[in-house]
Amino acid sequence: MQTVFLLAGWYLSGFLTVLVPPSTHPLHVSVVEVNHNKAEGTLEIQCKVYTDDFESTLSKLFKQKTDLISPALHLSMDTLVERYLSQRVRFAINGKAYKTNYIGFEHEKEAVYAYIEIAEVPSNIQEIQFDISILHDLYDDQIILVHATVNGQRKSAKLDYPQSKGNLTF
Repeated sequence: MQTVFLLAGWYLSGFLTVLVPPSTHPLHVSVVEVNHNKAEGTLEIQCKVYTDDFESTLSKLFKQKTDLISPALHLSMDTLVERYLSQRVRFAINGKAYKTNYIGFEHEKEAVYAYIEIAEVPSNIQEIQFDISILHDLYDDQIILVHATVNGQRKSAKLDYPQSKGNLTF
């Protein structure tokens, strides 16, 4: 009986692959990794976003063609990514708002990894509050997963559109 279900599942997954082009993906998920670097006194933040979704969002918002893959356009795209993230990724630590510093972005496989940092954070982080609305401009089913590591303790939160605010306590 298990064999019948496995074969049916395999058949249906192959059938659905034909119906849904490989360039589309049914989930709209972004992942934000936050790491407290106690030695440096910083909060290191990495935002992972599907390249096609990010390009569509930047193009729509800034009304220009975007290409996050082309090395020739990296510098001009860097400016757009920085502007976008500065408006959509905000943090507070222990109740105090902090300014983020954009580091840059890179493209790997189907995703863009953007890096930002918060300098001069307290060594004793008890709570991280965040307001993150990446790709809320484009999708009303956007999910943002936030993972934070402070003093070796990892905590996570899930933001379902339209929710953009959350907090993690340590």
